[in-house]
Amino acid sequence: MLASGVEKNRFLSSLTPATRSLFEARMTAHGGGIGDVLQTADSAIEAVWFPLSGIVSTLRQLQGDANVEVDAAGVEGFLGLELVLGARRTPDTWVVQSPGRFARLEAQIFVDALERDADLRDAARRYAAAILTVRGQWIACNARHTIEQRLAKWLLATRDRVGNEIQITQDVVAMMLGVRRASVVTVLGRFVDEGLVAHGYARVRVIDEDRLAAVSCPCYSKAAQALRNGLAA
Repeated sequence: MLASGVEKNRFLSSLTPATRSLFEARMTAHGGGIGDVLQTADSAIEAVWFPLSGIVSTLRQLQGDANVEVDAAGVEGFLGLELVLGARRTPDTWVVQSPGRFARLEAQIFVDALERDADLRDAARRYAAAILTVRGQWIACNARHTIEQRLAKWLLATRDRVGNEIQITQDVVAMMLGVRRASVVTVLGRFVDEGLVAHGYARVRVIDEDRLAAVSCPCYSKAAQALRNGLAA
């Protein structure tokens, strides 16, 4: 039942009962596997998506078919920040990074609710500000930090959303980090040898969180704090 599933999304759970009831009545729930596209780039936003489980990545296209992750949303938030900022289109693609279930709400319903509901507007703006902070942190991180630091950061951030067992492929990780797959294979193999993670087919399990955090750059904790601040009332 969608109403009970909504409880799993922290942003939806923070809304007033009236707005939550409105959204619950209009939303539909969908399953998504790795690589499923929820929104295409350079097009009108048709819907806002609220992860009930799993993760959706926001990808920015570079040259040719190359894409890089600029941020991601899990059960803490939603996709459709452009609507909060007054835009109706997005330059990005929203792709399922980790499989799960995702609630879909028509974009116009969300926009209309933003105009009527000051509490929703404030909450959405706080979340949008947090995501912009995270994006800035990620840009700085990609410019200055090593692949080892960035992979450790990415694994920890993903673990926070889906738990220690992460369903992901090396190709997807490489795309998220904007590096070659061979680099991911090398570093991930080192993490396995050092007992930080275990790795199987399309799956990574975090074993030693503390040591992985020691490898990661400070960007992980800074981004996590930004998200906590963005969801605080």
